[in-house]
Parts: sequence; C-alpha cells; structure tokens
Amino acid sequence: MKLKRIAASLLAGMMVFSLAACGQSSADKSEGSGKDASTERPEAVSEEDWEAMQKEPAFGTELKYLFNGGACVSAKYLAEELGYYEEYGINATYVQGSSVVETVGTGQCMWGTDHIATMLVPVTNGVNMTFVCGAHIGCKSIYVPADSDIQSVEDLKGKTIAIHDGIGNSDQNICYRLLDEYGVDPTTEVEFLNVEDNAATVASMENGEVDATIFSDYFVMANYPDDMRMICSITYSPEFQDEACCVTAMNNDFLEKNPVHAKYIVKAIKRAGQYARLNSEDAVQLMYDTDMMTGDQEVQQKFWDSLHFGLSDAFTEQSLREIAEDYLRLGIIENQDLTVDEIMDMAWTEVCPDEEIEGLTVGDPVEPENAVIPIEQKQ
Repeated sequence: MKLKRIAASLLAGMMVFSLAACGQSSADKSEGSGKDASTERPEAVSEEDWEAMQKEPAFGTELKYLFNGGACVSAKYLAEELGYYEEYGINATYVQGSSVVETVGTGQCMWGTDHIATMLVPVTNGVNMTFVCGAHIGCKSIYVPADSDIQSVEDLKGKTIAIHDGIGNSDQNICYRLLDEYGVDPTTEVEFLNVEDNAATVASMENGEVDATIFSDYFVMANYPDDMRMICSITYSPEFQDEACCVTAMNNDFLEKNPVHAKYIVKAIKRAGQYARLNSEDAVQLMYDTDMMTGDQEVQQKFWDSLHFGLSDAFTEQSLREIAEDYLRLGIIENQDLTVDEIMDMAWTEVCPDEEIEGLTVGDPVEPENAVIPIEQKQ
C-alpha cells in the first residue's frame, strides 16, 4: 500500500486543510465596526417589512453567525461578502467558535450550517434551534486503501470502520445510513472505532487496525487521490444524491422574536447558495481572496462543484423526513416515543419560501444519476 509514502507529509497537508477550514479571525471585523442599521428603508425590503423589522429586538444590532471556514458551510459567509445581508438592512458578521449545536443552540450565534447528521439528534433532545434552509448534497464517503480486498459495501461485514467525532455522532450516523442502504446492518455487522484525527486514521489503516474509514471527500482529493478507494458515498452514490447533507440552523428564540429579520437572513443565504452553484469559479476565487481557502485551487474547485449548492425547501424538507424515519428505525434517535411528524415540527421551519425570492433557481438534481459523477465512474 502506498499510504506510507504520503504519511510523512500528512501533517503539512493537515495544516493546509486546517487553514482552509478555519480562515482568519473575525475579531477585527466584528469589534468596533461601528455599523448602525440605516434609518432609511433599503430598496430590497418592502415598506411593510421594514416597519415590522424596526419593531423587532434585532433591529440596529450586529448579528453574529458561526463560520469556521470551509466550502460546505460557505453560503452564509458568501451572503456577507456579496453584500446580500446589507441589501436587506441587516448587519451580520461571522465569528469563529465551537459547534453549531453549542453556539446557535445557546444563542451565542444566531445561525450556522452543519451536517444534518450532527444536528438532528440534538434538536430532538431539546437543543434550542431549528433548520431553516438546505445547504448542499454530499461531502463525505467511506474509503478503503486502494489495494484493499474490500470491493463493495457488503464486503464491509465483519470489518472495522474508523470514525472521528465519537460514537453516536455525525460520522457514525452517516455510516449507519450508508451501510443500511446497501443491506449491511450497522448495529451488528460492523465495528466502529473512534480515532482522534485523520493522521491517526491513516496510520491505523496502514497497520491493519481498521479496514475502512469515513473521510471528507476534500481530504482524500487533496492528500490521497490515488491511494484510497471510495466504497459508498453521500456525495457520489446515486441513492444519496436525492437528499440534503447539510442545513442552516437558526436559534429558536431569535426566530420567534425577529421573524422578519429571519426571513431576510434566509433570503440572503438562499441567494448565496444559488451564487455558489451558478458562479462556482467566482465563488471559490472569492474564498481564496478572503483567505478562507488555501491549498490547490483546482482540488478545491473540484470539491466545491461536487456539493451541488442551493437546494429547494421541498427537497430539504423531504430529506429531513427520510433521515428522521431512518434515525428512528436504526435507534439513532433514542426517544422512540417521537413520531416523524413531531421531529419535523422541531427540526424544520420554513422561514422564507423559495417562491418569495425573485430570480431564485433551486439546484435540486432532476434525476439522482445526473447530480454529480456516479460512483461507478469514480472507481
């Protein structure tokens, strides 16, 4: 296996990836910015909405959202850089911090984007947030070494799969649904091993401690394009190209007290998602220009284009419903007294319907096999 020849340079690669994922601090942007909401109505806001916005607690304040860098969660950041929030009289600025669950759920930030696999269970456990729009499909896959005897999902039976964020969290949740889709019982027929980081996972694969792993597609594209082989994927497997991977969550208290602000925030994010899809090269360049991406731009562009940004509310809502059904059936959601409808009531809130956004074209794949390159071609 060729993994050894790259392992020595992994730390350098990880530093590049970390920079791409973190970007520069927003402290100099958010502190002392002196921005005040204009008393003059922005053209893009109706008179009725502007009057309502001025009565909401958020009016005239600086609104913080969580952004730790990276392509997957970029639409809300693009909305700031492209001036979409400002068009609606909203003073929004990103901050870096811990997870969306911790920051948005506690009101430290008002909105943020992450995996459904990360956030849905906490929402059912009472974390104070709801999902307000979809982000994109895909971004993670199960990989094996290129020279592994494992050729199919069925071959993973009896094998050990490395995850990276702890038992019961997003990596394992994604693996559960991938394995279940192809007839492997994730609760009994595989073993999961939590490994602290990607570097340790590579070493574990090299020494045979683990047989497969779930990785970000970007990590493999950037570091191991010829040395790892994709087995199944929420990015490239046709069965998963008809559902959202990531969504934007908003704090429930903020939404309840500031419904008109929330409407225009979501409108800005949806427009940015469309921009990310229809102007992908310009969007990636903007990310480089603002130090939110580093590394090989061609690789970043390839990863960006695999994500299929800008999903409709109907597409996202259906995805959430199907995922909730699977999570209940597989025991990922521990509260078995909940129904899918009750989960949807907690997890999904349509804040700004797509049809209210002039010129918006959603990016739902018409046919799953046409969304991105099918997995058969990737192999």
